[in-house]
Amino acid sequence: MALWWNRWVAFRTEGGSRAEEIDRLQAHFKENGVKSKITLEGSSLKRIHVRSKDEDRAKELAASFDAEHSQ
Repeated sequence: MALWWNRWVAFRTEGGSRAEEIDRLQAHFKENGVKSKITLEGSSLKRIHVRSKDEDRAKELAASFDAEHSQ
C-alpha cells in the first residue's frame, strides 16, 4: 500500500451542524478539478483531505467557496 498520508493532507474539519459544509466544499472542489476525500473522525466530525500537490489551489477555491456561502 502506498503511503496515503504522504499524498493527501487534511484540509478542513467541521462538526455538528457545519459538517454538511464539507460535502458542499467537496462538490466545489470536484467542479474545479481538485480531487478530495472525506473521512469521519468519531461520530460527529468530518474531515476533507486534498492531494498535497493541489493544496494551494484548494486554498483558493475554499476562499471563494467561503465568500459565496458566508453571505
